[in-house]
Amino acid sequence: MVKKTTKKAQPVRPRLSRPVPGPSAPVAAPVVSTLTTPSSSAFPSAIPSADQSAYASEDEDDGPPAKYDISTIPIAKLSLADPAPGAAENQNADGTPGEAGAAAGDAPATGEGATDDDPEGKGKEPAKPIQPFRFLDLPSELRVKVYGYHFQGTDPVTDLTPDNYRKVFRKLFLLRTCRTIYREASYYFYSRHIFRIFPTHPGRFFKTRRPLLARLKPHQRSAMTRLELRLGPGFNKPPKCWVVQRKLGLKECVNVRTVNVFVQLDPSVSWLDGFRKAGFYETFSSSLLNDILKELPNVDTVEFDGYESVRKNCPIMEALQQTVREHGLRVLWGPKNGWTATSDNAANMKAANGGGSGRVIINLGGDADNGIGPGSIITYDNGIVSVA
Repeated sequence: MVKKTTKKAQPVRPRLSRPVPGPSAPVAAPVVSTLTTPSSSAFPSAIPSADQSAYASEDEDDGPPAKYDISTIPIAKLSLADPAPGAAENQNADGTPGEAGAAAGDAPATGEGATDDDPEGKGKEPAKPIQPFRFLDLPSELRVKVYGYHFQGTDPVTDLTPDNYRKVFRKLFLLRTCRTIYREASYYFYSRHIFRIFPTHPGRFFKTRRPLLARLKPHQRSAMTRLELRLGPGFNKPPKCWVVQRKLGLKECVNVRTVNVFVQLDPSVSWLDGFRKAGFYETFSSSLLNDILKELPNVDTVEFDGYESVRKNCPIMEALQQTVREHGLRVLWGPKNGWTATSDNAANMKAANGGGSGRVIINLGGDADNGIGPGSIITYDNGIVSVA
């Protein structure tokens, strides 16, 4: 059964009637204004306000009638510039240029005093295109100096740290320029910086399985000249990744001549008792240095350095020096601690002598390179170290 639906009746909206103009109001008679005119005249105005013809300008009345209606001119043709002489006669009724104007518009416009050599008439020489500076035309010595200025701000020792993206990675964008700059700039960067073998920055990089050397390419490792082994972090439990493996690529570091060994602390001090196993870290450090020196093919120098609190004759330093002597390598002393070939730094000597002056025999065998004979006595007196 089909249900019948009925449409609801739409409400009828009343039509709004338009306003019908009423009878016009009577026009008031013109009244003479008694107010003063602007400052140009101090006399009252006698011109009736209803006399519109009195305000008409003589130029408007006497001017020639317009030849065209301004409302019919295209927007593109409107301009505030003064029309050229005779332009009004060469225009059509709708404002478009006539035949003479069109012919004149095809010819290039020239300025005053224009000639064939100077169509603009400005008397200026044509601008020469700016040629880019050819960097590779510089001598190689100057290019190397430019690379040095470019890599300023980077740390002398490169390690795996969170700041590498800000300090190092952005600097290496220069290597993407061309092959020549890549070859020169990359060699400069890898040969002038010291690269840390195992990361020491606390955080996720400290126990990483891929140290910095393992992340580099063989040709980058071959350009290195210095490596650094920093000992001290993790003295009670070194990371498992601190082991010499093939992925480090130490055999590919053919240009490495010097290994820096930096000792941050002496594990044998008394205030570390209970936090370490006696003799463990000394054995671990000497064994690690021995494995590194075996892998490097052309190393000939080991430079020791450390914090000032580390004594030169502490157990870990004696174990490391013994390892270097077994390989027959030259030993140098870094500038930070103040060690020399025959003496400890001034602070350690002062502490060993009770804080005052005293005598300490450091090396009975002497040092011919530094002019110290056998049995020489190193004297410490109020901060001055002398050899007797």
